[in-house]
Amino acid sequence: MASQSQAFKKRAALAREAREAREAREAQHELIPLPPSIVPRIDDDQRFTTRETLEWAKRVCGVDAFDLDVAACEESRHAPIWFGTEQNGLARPWSGRVWCNPPYSDIEPWLRKAWAEFPRCELIAMLLPACRCEQRWWQEHVEPLRDGRSEHGLRTYFLPGRSRFGIPGNPLGIGVGAPPFGCVLLVWHRS
Repeated sequence: MASQSQAFKKRAALAREAREAREAREAQHELIPLPPSIVPRIDDDQRFTTRETLEWAKRVCGVDAFDLDVAACEESRHAPIWFGTEQNGLARPWSGRVWCNPPYSDIEPWLRKAWAEFPRCELIAMLLPACRCEQRWWQEHVEPLRDGRSEHGLRTYFLPGRSRFGIPGNPLGIGVGAPPFGCVLLVWHRS
């Protein structure tokens, strides 16, 4: 009983020391908080594709432009024809060379739509977070079908490094840091 009590006290002391060390490190690096108007909140559904990422994607796809952006907005659109929230790219037909940077809060419907629309499209390029490969949507709609594992023509291209995103009011992403995840470009291309 005494040894259990001593072991408990030792673990508690180690935990307290670790907490104090962490707090001391944090205090050394503490920054003055900026007002929210200066540091806008970026949520999963407000990540705009930057010009650099789009140019990389066009090179990977072998195209000079996209015809249709199916998950766009007035501030960030990358094709002459685009669907915003009001037009609902999930409810409209897709055709030609399609660009899609979908809302990251609900990716699976966009993957289902891409598979359904692919027969009518020259190609579909979809930018997704690369850190979610364990998710059901990846395991069902991407993993078993990608990179020659089937005859469906789906390829994956992991972007080098971490891509910057634009945000509302700053669609070019100037001065915006990279998110804590990398990205992958899914490309459905008919041979």
